[in-house]
Amino acid sequence: MRIPNLALTALLVLQVQTTELLVNTTSGPIQGFYNTTSRTVRAFLGIPYAEPPVGGRRFALPVAKSPVQKPFVADVLPPICPGVYSPSNESIISVLPYLQGSSSSMSEDCLRVNVWASAAAHPSRNGKAAVMVFIHGGVFYQGSPSSPFMDGSYIVRDNEDVIVVSIQYRLTIFGYPGAPGIPPAQQNVGLRDQRMAIEWVHQNIAQFGGDPDRILLFGQSAGAVSTDMYLYAHHDDPLVHGAILQSGVAGMWNNDILHAQANWTEVSTALGCGSGQDTLKCMREQPIDQIIDAVRASGNTFYPVQDNITVFPDYSVLSRQGKITPVPTLIGIVDRELAIVYNLSSKAINESAMYARSQTEFNCPTHETAQLRLQSNIPTYRYVYHGNYTNISPVPWLGAYHGSDLPAVFGSYNMSGTGIASTPREIADSRYIQDAWVAFAKDPHNGLARLGWPQYDPTSKSEGPKKR
Repeated sequence: MRIPNLALTALLVLQVQTTELLVNTTSGPIQGFYNTTSRTVRAFLGIPYAEPPVGGRRFALPVAKSPVQKPFVADVLPPICPGVYSPSNESIISVLPYLQGSSSSMSEDCLRVNVWASAAAHPSRNGKAAVMVFIHGGVFYQGSPSSPFMDGSYIVRDNEDVIVVSIQYRLTIFGYPGAPGIPPAQQNVGLRDQRMAIEWVHQNIAQFGGDPDRILLFGQSAGAVSTDMYLYAHHDDPLVHGAILQSGVAGMWNNDILHAQANWTEVSTALGCGSGQDTLKCMREQPIDQIIDAVRASGNTFYPVQDNITVFPDYSVLSRQGKITPVPTLIGIVDRELAIVYNLSSKAINESAMYARSQTEFNCPTHETAQLRLQSNIPTYRYVYHGNYTNISPVPWLGAYHGSDLPAVFGSYNMSGTGIASTPREIADSRYIQDAWVAFAKDPHNGLARLGWPQYDPTSKSEGPKKR
């Protein structure tokens, strides 16, 4: 029987839609959905890349997800990893949707990735797309990429030949336990989660239309610290071809195992698990809410520790030894990093003190990191972000505070929820910044040069490209 042309066309369209929304991966078949009304962007949310780290896997190294036969319906953002959240309407980071955290949205079954890729209605020009893998911040004890500000669909919608991926990893005591019963080499399981997620992307992204040989790793705050650490930890097998560090570098972190063990002991004792080598089994049996409450009550922080595998005591030594991934790197800060720590009700702040702390805690480590890159002959770019827009910075003295660059990079500036409309200048500035990030992702060696960006030269006072 001959199928009428109209019916044949409809059948072919249906087949294309089914095929592009059902993707085979090492985790099994993944069923996505169209994330835009124009059906130009496909989204695959909450894909598991590792087995749930529960029971005996709690506090342990991640285990790659075994494939399943039934399609995994990837149509909702995943539960966030357990973290320590203390919401306050005195902090801009809590008022605006930077952090998505509550006890009801947490689960240990959180080792997931989100993928946004072009659909058939937004065809590729150059075949396989460049891949931008994002690591979220949150001081290693909170955060997730589930914030509206970190929705990758806007980048994919507004650019050709690019895929955005965001990853989740274990936080606070679950990611960096410091338990006496865990070997030092296996303490930083949160950083090991990140590596497994990147391995998953490398193995599977071609199925989504991505190029596994063009993966950019970028992160903000603790995500930038993680990105920099990653380039040292995996210099012999990096799987990435470029990196962007937004407000964070590896040298900002220094935590030793003895301090971590003391923190663990205080929490395990408070939960009735005692102290010493035998606490691990008991702690694996405690409800996550009780562990989080005990961590919060202790006031202790659980961070990555030096293990000489994922975290090192002296990055300058490694750089001189060539033990760093020599990929082009874009490094930057925002103008008023530590304005974020002041209460919104403050009528004014001590700007001299704020700038001094921002210089010491952010700009100086960033400068040192850039110098190490140059000494290793690694192509390096630097920037300072000055964006100051009322819908993102509603209090005059906030300016470009820590994290305020995320809406500009992701193009999510309309998601602030303040009721204040984005200005034409904000939209244009976001477009420009996004163009730069995407150009760098596609070609870290030449992409920014084509936009007029000079490589970093500490002897030059160049202000960078003139966009107007």
